[in-house]
Amino acid sequence: MTHVEARRTMSGLEFFQRMLAGELPPPPMIDLLGIRLAEVAEGRVVFTATCEERFYNGTGVAHGGFAATMLDTALGCAINSAMPAGRRFTTLELKVNLTRPITKEAGPLRCEAKVVHVGGRTATSEGRIVDRHGKLYAHGTTTCIIVDAPRGSLEP
Repeated sequence: MTHVEARRTMSGLEFFQRMLAGELPPPPMIDLLGIRLAEVAEGRVVFTATCEERFYNGTGVAHGGFAATMLDTALGCAINSAMPAGRRFTTLELKVNLTRPITKEAGPLRCEAKVVHVGGRTATSEGRIVDRHGKLYAHGTTTCIIVDAPRGSLEP
């Protein structure tokens, strides 16, 4: 079953519970970066990842896209976890604040995101990336538009 087929019949929360249980694979992009779903509840998700040198830019720290991808993943999935079957969203705005450089010395990172608001047309969430000691590396927010699926499809 593809992710699109799964979301056609499962709520966002059920979708992520099945992913957490290993019954559904992670999406290829987050798999590529070693980002892993660690916790899920309605309106809240936690992802983990460890920075590797292959994510470094020319200055010897992780490219900002690494933190942005962690946040984008968690922020969107927090909203998705509050969606019923067959309903989805897409990002309208993503705001990322990088508070310190991420290197492999940071060790395992945790990105927690929580829904702030889910309305009829838009949803917002906020999240933070911290290390095992709670040191903040980045934080961000997203605004998403909620898209009702056309009959028999999840295509916009």
